[in-house]
Amino acid sequence: MAPDRARIVIEVDGVQHYGCPNPPDDKGRITHTAVPRLYAKMVAEDRRLRLAGYEIYRFGGWELTQPHAEQLGADFFTELLARHQKPAL
Repeated sequence: MAPDRARIVIEVDGVQHYGCPNPPDDKGRITHTAVPRLYAKMVAEDRRLRLAGYEIYRFGGWELTQPHAEQLGADFFTELLARHQKPAL
């Protein structure tokens, strides 16, 4: 819950949110195949939460592995908290 009492959900979405693993290749690497049913399940939950009054912010897991991830997080939370300041009495 934010200082202004807004209800916020922050999610980090890995490949399991939209794909299923394939068998390992000849080098042992595992790839994934997109599965529309998994994606539909995820966005249906988004809608349910939004209708219940939540703000939802998603990050792709990949973007949080990049060199700029720390700055990305810092910038996001700075903007989020600026948006949701505690109301003055």
